[in-house]
Amino acid sequence: MLAAAAVGATTGPAAAEGVPECGNLRFEGLSNCEVSVNAECNASCSKLGIYKVRCATKLVPVCDQTCTVVAEGGCTDTCNTQCKSDCDNGVNVICAMNCFDECTVGRDAKCGSAADPAQCKATWDANCDSKCDAKCVTVDGGCYQHCIECCDGSCTADANLDCQTTCQNEKFETCEHEFQAECDASCSVDGALFCDGTFVIAGSQIPACIAALAAKGLEVNVEANLNIGADGITGDITGGLCTYRPKATAGLAAPLAALAAAAGWVARRRRRSSTGR
Repeated sequence: MLAAAAVGATTGPAAAEGVPECGNLRFEGLSNCEVSVNAECNASCSKLGIYKVRCATKLVPVCDQTCTVVAEGGCTDTCNTQCKSDCDNGVNVICAMNCFDECTVGRDAKCGSAADPAQCKATWDANCDSKCDAKCVTVDGGCYQHCIECCDGSCTADANLDCQTTCQNEKFETCEHEFQAECDASCSVDGALFCDGTFVIAGSQIPACIAALAAKGLEVNVEANLNIGADGITGDITGGLCTYRPKATAGLAAPLAALAAAAGWVARRRRRSSTGR
């Protein structure tokens, strides 16, 4: 049996940062998010590769305790020169978004020759995300302030990448097995949330994650007779399939966020239309 919750990520600042309630995962570019239970959930949990992004994100702060390299000024100066030029030419520089793009420029080429390319990319992205989130603190600052923070974040991430990779390699296998056990244990109770086949979060943490996504303007649809409350998922868990929509609907997201943040909300089964679900 399967219960599915579709989470559509918008393109923009709201989707460009990690979501704390969802294990600090970045939802930019993710689609096909489903809350699975029972047999379908068990089958998904058995695949170790689905935990790479989740583990990399979890391990960054752990490895940050020893990976404390300070970025060299030359890197920041080079980045700021390009960023200042963008500002002068009217480019809308947003720290969190530009930092991640700047930080991951060499990722595909470097990870292509790695022993485990998927793990390499996951570690790279999580390291960049963490440093960009930490450095990009400006809310209403001007374009040049965004440049300073953006470059500081990407350079700091680059300076600590080798250390992060070495540290995470030592802990990755254990982390994957721990998430596998958590995922498997939740299948017969609250289920687990997957996006594009990647494990996001499990059990009673799911409602808070879905509420946080809705609050950030990300569209959330649930099809099935389910109660998704503060204590987990209950109700008539029957076959359901959801649609991924890349554009959020403001009128839908806000009410869902308010309801999900309260005692819970009930999503009633909807009939299929002639054009799909």
